Amino acid sequence: MMLLRSLTGLLLGSACAGAAILVTPTGLTNSSGVSEFFPAANLINDSGLSGAADFSNYTSITHASAANTNAWTTTNPNGADDYFLVSSPGVTPVFEFDLGGSYALTDFVFWGYHFNAANGNEAREFFFEFSTDGGGSYTSSTTVSNSLSDFAVQNAETLNLGGTFSANTVRMTIQDNHFGGSASGGDRVGLGEVKFVAIPELSSFGLLVIGTVGVLGFRRRG
Repeated sequence: MMLLRSLTGLLLGSACAGAAILVTPTGLTNSSGVSEFFPAANLINDSGLSGAADFSNYTSITHASAANTNAWTTTNPNGADDYFLVSSPGVTPVFEFDLGGSYALTDFVFWGYHFNAANGNEAREFFFEFSTDGGGSYTSSTTVSNSLSDFAVQNAETLNLGGTFSANTVRMTIQDNHFGGSASGGDRVGLGEVKFVAIPELSSFGLLVIGTVGVLGFRRRG
């Protein structure tokens, strides 16, 4: 009985320590071929952030004014008009993020596209699809958004995904920016940095220990 309690306590302690973590994708693919003015690699390389972000401090980490070295943005196919102009929309940005492992995702985190003030180019509506087989198939999805003129600017914005989604790969489709809101811009689509809040999925070792606890418990009852 003491052994069962010890093993169970070990597992529960690990799960609780659980602890949410901040996940930075390890790779990304521009799967829509959208034209980039600032490169998409800046979305996941921590460039522009004021410090090393983790779950305990990311809300206090800020992002610098947008530049070719620290942010991502598209070209402006409609000149100064809306990037998502109904009669002539730009290519919808779609990115596939490799998370570098399997996670139970709960929130999307991003830093805005800005020049030390709100900018209409900042992306605000996101459609996410989740894959557990490296992008071979996407079996669940959700849409999250900020209201028009609710800007992240230099701060981290956290959007709850509305559930917990298992994934090792995430496909993100940006569906709108802040054109027509309270700030100029909106002829492009941009962001500073993206991450996810997640709970690590149970490892093979954890599953093995759970199985062992179950067997021991069965034998003792028997």
